[in-house]
Amino acid sequence: MSTFKKRETVVQNIAYMGLMAAINVVFVLLTTFVPVLFFLIVFVLPLTSTVVALHCKKRYYPIYAVATIGICMLCTMWKIDDTIFYIIPSIITGFIFALMVEKEISAPWIIITTTIIQLIFSCLAIPLIIVLFGRDIVITFASIFGLQSYQYIDYIAPASIFFLSLIQCSLSFIVTNEEIKKFGYELKEAKLNSYYLLIALWSSMVVTMVFALTYKPLSYTSMLISLYFVCVLIAGLLQRKKKWIYIVLPISFFLSFFLFAIFYPYAEEPLGLLLLNIFFFVVSIIVLIDNSLLNKQNKDTI
Repeated sequence: MSTFKKRETVVQNIAYMGLMAAINVVFVLLTTFVPVLFFLIVFVLPLTSTVVALHCKKRYYPIYAVATIGICMLCTMWKIDDTIFYIIPSIITGFIFALMVEKEISAPWIIITTTIIQLIFSCLAIPLIIVLFGRDIVITFASIFGLQSYQYIDYIAPASIFFLSLIQCSLSFIVTNEEIKKFGYELKEAKLNSYYLLIALWSSMVVTMVFALTYKPLSYTSMLISLYFVCVLIAGLLQRKKKWIYIVLPISFFLSFFLFAIFYPYAEEPLGLLLLNIFFFVVSIIVLIDNSLLNKQNKDTI
């Protein structure tokens, strides 16, 4: 049975979904017996759900979702919380990922959107697990690294979940990117310097400041979202291959680092790293200037 092949008949769909559900169950069982393997499972689960949503008919996906959740709960009755935390968010994220691929949305938006969705459902699962089973999964993970008593664990937990979710969704995209072309899907070329990305960066920076003033533990997670957009925008700048950009970017980095060092001692603990927003803002200005110059050049050409 070819892994990447569109399923048309009912038998093909059910058989393929059964295979993927079995893979999910195996990985959940492995994590149950060897907790450190959660590093492996968090990368595999969204990918299997994405593959199912892409290669099987959508009307059968609820069957796959219910069957996977049910079998995983049955096979891990002594530790159902693993299914709640790992499987359910991954099934939801995988389906949304596949829908966005079929809509031919560009890569940066697919990755960050599904990452945030994965983050939200994973964070919602944490208090649910505490209520139902009395187990704090954050402390369980932190104990692997000896951080269960760390003072700022509430800051690290959501940021770590976001980072893992980002790797999950990026891996799913890398694996499926070439295969989707076989089914007639062609993603839009990513405009890595678009004004939409700039607006997204500025918005996430504002949200970071709001969290820093209201609910501080989420400020670092929001900053990581800003960092994602900054990386995408820098990639777009480097694609231009303009000399002034190669000169200005390093200068802006060192200038931002200098300002970071000056203001860091005055920042409230543990929010000092939020001063990285200085560099983020400088990068956004460089992109804005470059876009303005490009637009002016296009008008002059016309």
